[in-house]
Parts: sequence; C-alpha cells; structure tokens
Amino acid sequence: MSEAAFLNAVGLFLLGLVRISGFYVNLPAFGETTVPNRIKAGLAGLTTLLILPHLIRTQKLPDLSVLGYGFMGFQEMILGITMGFVVLVTIDALKFGGEIMGMQIGFSFIQVVDPESSRSQAVLAEFFQVMVVLLFLMMNGHAILLQAFIQSFDLIPIVSTQLPAAAVEEVVRLTATIFALGLQIAMPIVSVMLVSDIALGIIARTVPRMNIFQVGFAIKILLGFTTLIMLLPFISDFMKDLIQQVYGQVDTILKLMAPK
Repeated sequence: MSEAAFLNAVGLFLLGLVRISGFYVNLPAFGETTVPNRIKAGLAGLTTLLILPHLIRTQKLPDLSVLGYGFMGFQEMILGITMGFVVLVTIDALKFGGEIMGMQIGFSFIQVVDPESSRSQAVLAEFFQVMVVLLFLMMNGHAILLQAFIQSFDLIPIVSTQLPAAAVEEVVRLTATIFALGLQIAMPIVSVMLVSDIALGIIARTVPRMNIFQVGFAIKILLGFTTLIMLLPFISDFMKDLIQQVYGQVDTILKLMAPK
C-alpha cells in the first residue's frame, strides 16, 4: 500500500468514525449514559473497521487543509447526531404522554430518577421509555437502523455531506410531533380522568361532608390503573407503529441530505 492510499484509508476511518459515533450517541439502549463511553467508542470503532474496506473501494478524500478536514468532521458529526435524534423524538413523545398520564392519575408527587438524563421524571414516563426500548430491540430496530445508517455512506459520501434547509425543516417538523403523539397516547386517560372529576364534583355538591379529596385521590388512581391495563395492548401496537415509522423517517432525512 502506497503512502497516499494509507493516508486516504486513515482519513476515511477517522471521518467515518465521527459519523458513526454521532449515531451511537443517540441510538436507544446503546447511547444511554448508563453505557460506559469506552463501550460506545469500541462499538463505533468496530463498526467503522467493518465498513472501512467498502469505504476505501468507493470513496476518496480530496486534498484539503487541516481546517477543511476539521469542517468535514463537524459535518459528519451533525449527520450522525441527526439520524439518532430522529429515533429519540419517538421515545420523547412517549415519555411526554407518560408525563401527562401520571399528572392526571395523581402520580405527579411520585418521581423516579432517570439514569439516562440524571433527572427526576414521572413513573409512567419511565415505564413507557423502558417499554419502547424493549420493543425496539425485540423488533431488531437497532440492526435495521444500523444497516440503513451504514448504507448512508453510499447515499451521502463523506466528501458530499451537507445539511440542506429541507432536511432541517423535516427535523423541526418531527420535533413538533412530540406534543401531538404525546397527547394522542394520553388522551384516553385524560378523558377518563375528566369524567371522574365531573362525577366527583357532583358527589361533593350532594354530599358536602364527605372528604372528597381523600376519596377522589384513591378512586382516580384505581380508575387510572384499570384504564392503563386495558390500554396496554393498544399502546404496545401504537409503539410498534411508531417504530416502523422511524425507519421511513430516517430514509426521508437521508434522501433530503443526499447531494442532488
């Protein structure tokens, strides 16, 4: 191997490593803070080594200055983070729905520490996060997304990475769906709690001596849990549909970022 070929291979490895590292940072299960950074770095390095022969055959780096290569590395990092962020939007939408459910049922006083963000969040939000990550792994979502991301090197060569306005608009649109999806998943619980509040209000007016706050708190928890148990099969199907949509969203972002 000549010196030029060796330097080209090293450059492709480093830039590919940057893109893949950005993807692993946001990939569910693998990108959580509970996973040691050494393991993340090892996975990113191993993945880059596996695809390096393909990169050497299909791509060649231009002659640039150190600043030029630094800018290329920054672009690769943005691309990888963007791909992982598309997946995180779905998880955050479900966590938002869990926050709303917990507030309506009466779990706003109960908080657990989320090891991923190192902050407190509602019990149901944490439950939905664990549930969607498990479904994601059971459906081989990590393998499908990783395969799509590796194919991005053919669709968006390292020397052609860019972030056009259309891709930015699509990412912003996906971010806005967090609130819509969260409300959609929480609406059945909100509706049941609204009816129960109306019924408790009527009871409070007819039986003023009853401690409606104490009784109502227990009733709302019972109604909330019962409704949630009945909805779990539908919520599971809803999560599966969202995970399937993520594949199409990643493909859409890659096509928008591909050079014309």
